[in-house]
Amino acid sequence: MLTPFEKQRRLQTSKDFLKLVGDNIDEICDRIVTVVKPGFVNTIRNLNRSPCNGRKKEKGRRRNSRHERQSCRRTWKLLRGVLFLQDNASVHTARVSRQALKDTGFSEIDHPPYSPDLAPSDYFLFSNLKKELRGRRFVDDNQMKMAVESHFHCKEMEYFLGGLKALYTRCEKCISLEGDYIEK
Repeated sequence: MLTPFEKQRRLQTSKDFLKLVGDNIDEICDRIVTVVKPGFVNTIRNLNRSPCNGRKKEKGRRRNSRHERQSCRRTWKLLRGVLFLQDNASVHTARVSRQALKDTGFSEIDHPPYSPDLAPSDYFLFSNLKKELRGRRFVDDNQMKMAVESHFHCKEMEYFLGGLKALYTRCEKCISLEGDYIEK
């Protein structure tokens, strides 16, 4: 159950995000950097760095040019200003973390507490990963890590952008629900 204050905070944060985006959803989503759970940081960081197993050579060549475009996009993102989106886990809100973020010059997108329904890593990345891995048994952590990397490795950039773009719709829904949680 959300308190009236928490609902109001969710409502205001959603309104602020929609105002930030305006008519520029593609441009804004292209500038967002989000943080996922600590165990997945290296996995996400290494996404799209090498061709998927089993791809044909011509796909690998296309893959290299796509990788170059993505590198240019990341550089352009830094030049235009990164919008940093993270949840309110204590590790993210600690004074040291806040100072490090401030030192980078990144702008932070506010994220209300108790709001996994407004966190792309929760409603998008991990929900899809759970579906993919449901029912599978792993002999050790390395086998599980390989399965996670395999899941994300072959995803196109548009897949990840789609998860960020869904935040716009979720914020609209949060506003229409006056700050209540968004059901599936």
